[in-house]
Amino acid sequence: MACGVLIALGGALAAFAFNATYARGWIDLEVYREGGAAVLRGTPVYDLIVGGRDLRFTYSPFAAMLFTPLALVGTEVAVALWVLISILALEVVVWILVGRNTVKDRGRRATRTLLVVAVTLPLYPVALTLWNGQIGILLLLVTVVDLTHGKEKWHGIGTGIAAGIKLTPLIFIPYLLVRRRFRAALMAGLGFLGTVVLGLLLLPADSRDYWGGAFFDTQRVAAEQGVDVFNQSLRGVLMLVPGSWPVVPLWLALCAVVGAGGLLVAARTARKAGELAGITACAVVGLLVSPVSWPHHWVWCVPLLVLWAQRADSTLEKAGVGLLWFVFLLPGYVTLTTLLVYPSHAGTWLMSLMGSYVLSGLSTLLALAACSGRSDRRQRKARAGGRPEIFNGQDHMARPRRDPAADRRETT
Repeated sequence: MACGVLIALGGALAAFAFNATYARGWIDLEVYREGGAAVLRGTPVYDLIVGGRDLRFTYSPFAAMLFTPLALVGTEVAVALWVLISILALEVVVWILVGRNTVKDRGRRATRTLLVVAVTLPLYPVALTLWNGQIGILLLLVTVVDLTHGKEKWHGIGTGIAAGIKLTPLIFIPYLLVRRRFRAALMAGLGFLGTVVLGLLLLPADSRDYWGGAFFDTQRVAAEQGVDVFNQSLRGVLMLVPGSWPVVPLWLALCAVVGAGGLLVAARTARKAGELAGITACAVVGLLVSPVSWPHHWVWCVPLLVLWAQRADSTLEKAGVGLLWFVFLLPGYVTLTTLLVYPSHAGTWLMSLMGSYVLSGLSTLLALAACSGRSDRRQRKARAGGRPEIFNGQDHMARPRRDPAADRRETT
């Protein structure tokens, strides 16, 4: 994996040089640094207004405390370190995903990992995460490792701590309950509660501000009440539909259907195809029902693409993987270029283009539900005919049953 380290170092050095020369980019990282600096100064974290775009600190008090080391170094050093850690985290995630496909030889596994990293780095959610200095890739790694590796009795605690930094991983608690992984759900809840208590003890005033309502104020993260072409959630897409009509009731109704149905699909996917597939489907559910899901939140496209590519046997399925890769590559760059260079050409077509993330997420859940249902029907027919269950190579959801605990232990 020396090449992987070199790639990460190259990215970090390039980021350092660019930021030192042009002083642009990494706006979210600057918000993290200012939040940490506010903690060190003892000033209110949630009164911060950062940069010319009036950005605010939207994370928990616990997160603000974690970001204090970033405030102790210069901007260029912070940028380089953040890019280095983020690329390394991406490589570890891909290494885990590749190992899931029973690639035992370390050399082959490393080669495949580097190839996948090279293919996924240009994807808009990944590139935007690195460019803005977002924490999404690190939270992705924590969740994947926490729920699929290590001693089972500790599963969930890392996910809970991740939710204490950024609330979006909370979606995994109901998922774990549906999966009947009650201990992991309890550990996740305790981990999250621990971050809340720590924040209350060390930053009581900021904790009152945050948990008193700032955490639910979408206007802190989305201007004009969430109307933004880049908001890739169900709510974001509904807000773009022209006309005057009750968006919130419809959004809540859709969240109930997609949330409940999606978690059931995710749980069934985990039983049929393994825990990594299940938590990836759960993450897609969370992205859809969240009030705000920016493109960089969709870094879960990496495990989605890799897992689907591993199971794609037919030409049609492989074409589907390629199409999904283009969905997460082109629309973001086209939208950004149009808004910056040709704003007069922005219109309904642009809204439809960016809505492809939401469409892809919904299509993924529907496809998983259909495959799971087809697999169950085939198994019932096999049992009714008095024959042993046959696992057809074209039935990508069907797999021989094994010990439930083994289902969660992925190859590392």
